[in-house]
Amino acid sequence: MKNIKILAGLVLLFAAFISTSCETEPIDSAIDLNDFTDTNNPAGPAVFKADFSGSTWVAETTQANITNNTITIVGNKGTAGEGFAFQVSGTATGTYSANENLMVYTPANSDYGYWSIDVLNGTTNTGAVVITEVDTVNHTVSGTFNFTGYWSDTTVTNILPTVFTNGVFDNIPYTTESIANNDSFSAKFEGVDFVEDNIDAVQILNESNVPVELSIVGSKTNDDSIGIRFPYSLEVGTYSFASDTPSFGGNAVINDVLYHATVGTITIISKSSTRIKGTFSYTGYNFTEDATKQITEGTFDVEYN
Repeated sequence: MKNIKILAGLVLLFAAFISTSCETEPIDSAIDLNDFTDTNNPAGPAVFKADFSGSTWVAETTQANITNNTITIVGNKGTAGEGFAFQVSGTATGTYSANENLMVYTPANSDYGYWSIDVLNGTTNTGAVVITEVDTVNHTVSGTFNFTGYWSDTTVTNILPTVFTNGVFDNIPYTTESIANNDSFSAKFEGVDFVEDNIDAVQILNESNVPVELSIVGSKTNDDSIGIRFPYSLEVGTYSFASDTPSFGGNAVINDVLYHATVGTITIISKSSTRIKGTFSYTGYNFTEDATKQITEGTFDVEYN
């Protein structure tokens, strides 16, 4: 069984997971939102916090994105890649099971993190993220969360799971992405054409709101997806990467099975301040099935913001 790397910057998030049915529940009444600093959101102060290891962790910066199929929420702290990141397969209020979606806490200066899937038993109930409100007027998302996180480096056996409780995210500003008429994305999975229904091209920002990476993902309405991630600073040229290459990565999710890029190549054909065109290919590995798949003939020509 190979390691599962949760790369700095929390950008592994464009992997898609199948969602569960939802039911709403209220935000914990014990949480006092007045304890946090107003970030000038129209809806009020942005809050992201959780309890673990005997103390309360509070994010310094937050961001969220809502596409046709997913809600992604990130809370960061400091400048060393520390933070939480969630992605749920759905855009409505309700409860999303932690082990069937993606929830990650990455410590500072670490390529690995605590994620919400028990690698020894993927059906283990590890918690949930609850979306309590999607405010379409002020463009904010709110909710609560709790989960048991398992260390993603599966070669290390002496790190116990960490329990994250009393989690809350409130008034997190979100952006939305949709396919532009002139955007395109294509790839082959094991030689079979992957025909997407949606394209997301998103800048990944650091704590100073400076773009550091680009994430480009093609997805289907059945939650299948193929994506690539690379440094924002890349200029025209061809670049090779491996699973331990900082800021590079890729994921393919086919029939609810995740294949994480181990080695690959990306070529930037043209790039402007708002648009990028290129090609890619990589080998994807699934640790549970110990299987590799080839993602080839990948192309993208997309506007990003």
